[in-house]
Parts: sequence; structure tokens; C-alpha cells
Amino acid sequence: MKRSIITGMDWHVVFYMDAKGNEPVKDFILGQSDGAIAEILHVLKLLREFNTTLAMPYVEKIGPSGIRELRIKHSSDIYRIYFFAHTGRKFALLHAIKKKRTKISQNDIRLAIDRINDYKARC
Repeated sequence: MKRSIITGMDWHVVFYMDAKGNEPVKDFILGQSDGAIAEILHVLKLLREFNTTLAMPYVEKIGPSGIRELRIKHSSDIYRIYFFAHTGRKFALLHAIKKKRTKISQNDIRLAIDRINDYKARC
């Protein structure tokens, strides 16, 4: 269900894993350039280090669902990783995109909400 990628302080950052063992955010990250991966890992380290106090320009809350958006910029590319804070001081990474539009896609938000519900049901 969960696999730590960065641990430290009292918080852990984990990948969402579906029932088949797929880790979509991990796969997304590994599919990026080396420079983008390094920047993504840097921002994930900031999340672990500053946890719920990390705010803009790195983290923005998305509506009342509990979803937060990790905001990463590398070169001219913009990445978003949707996550939520879960009991046990964990941040679960739910969905990741390379941003191409200004507005957040409702399909991306729905997918992240579905993955929150799945994650909680199987924890």
C-alpha cells in the first residue's frame, strides 16, 4: 500500500499504491529528465522538513477535500503532485502531472479524491 521515499523528522512521504501494486506518481517522476527528478526530490525534501507549515510557493490547498498541490518548477516546465496528509504523519502522493493549462483539471482532482478514498480504505 505504501512505500517511503523520503523519511526524516517526524513525517514520511509515501507513494500511493493501487490494488495491483502500481505506483503512478513514482512512475511519473521516474519518467522525467534527471534535472526535473532532482528538483522534484528537492521539493519533496522541503515537504518532509517543513511538513504542514510548508506553504506557497510550494504547497497550495485544493478545496475542502484535503488535497494539496505540491508545486514544482524546473526550467520552463511546471509539475504538480497532488497529495494529502494522513494519520501517522504521512504525506501520501496521489497523482502527478506536467502542467500545460492554467486551470486545474477537475478530472485530475477527481482522480486524486478517488485515490484518497482507496488509500484510506486499504490502510
